[in-house]
Amino acid sequence: MIVDVHTHCIQPEHTAESSRLAMERAGYPPMQPLLFEDFSRDMEVVDRAIVFGVRAVASGNISPDEYTAEWVRNDPEKLIGFAAVDPTEDDYLERMERAATDLGLRGFKIYPMLARFNPADPTVFPMYAMAERLGLPILSHTGAHPGPRAILKYSHPLLFDEVAQAFPDLKIVMAHMSHPWQRDCAVVLRKHPNLYADVSGAGWVRPWQAWEGLILMQEWGVGDKLLFGSDYPNWTPKQGMEEMQSLNELVEGTNLPTISEELIEGIFTRDSLALLGIE
Repeated sequence: MIVDVHTHCIQPEHTAESSRLAMERAGYPPMQPLLFEDFSRDMEVVDRAIVFGVRAVASGNISPDEYTAEWVRNDPEKLIGFAAVDPTEDDYLERMERAATDLGLRGFKIYPMLARFNPADPTVFPMYAMAERLGLPILSHTGAHPGPRAILKYSHPLLFDEVAQAFPDLKIVMAHMSHPWQRDCAVVLRKHPNLYADVSGAGWVRPWQAWEGLILMQEWGVGDKLLFGSDYPNWTPKQGMEEMQSLNELVEGTNLPTISEELIEGIFTRDSLALLGIE
């Protein structure tokens, strides 16, 4: 079974103009309205997909959980919705509980760097405690972002070493293999049984970093902690898989190591839903 753990249903009206312009300056195409018909077509190559928006009030990005729930209702057999959470909001705990109990969402997406909070600050630990009580995973953006309001230090994977120690039973996914900090991501993954990373957008636009990141994961022995994700609509699942399969071409004819076929196949076929407890 192929599971895409990282797709978005974000619309232009859910994001701040400054964020959209920052993405364009970084080389991404202008953000367009996302149609479910296009999403559904591009998800045909996967069996299940996790979908979510972004909630980061400090940077003007607000995706309604109700919108995500409605998106999932278009294909409930295939799609799994995550609520977007910003713990700087006064009512975020009530939002989390309502998302799970009333809207049927099955996990939580956080964006510390855009919401401008330290994910290892004990003041936000009630967020993890709520997710743990509900038995639902948290997926956090880690790694770079071009937004001028993003605080990069809040996106470092080493911060989740502290979180995983405080909440060892909570399933946590660090998005994007934390690029460009893949080595630190691998070190943290090795420590904690319930900590994972997804490979979404983890360098397909920067193939050398993607190759290096997967080699690091392989050498640190944490390839089994990697989950497939596309970062749709920035990339489709098909593009992500094709780019990953071509990474070894970068080192053909050299003495540099190659990414094993077993590691790549494992990423594609891993039962991510079972690992995250949301079968």
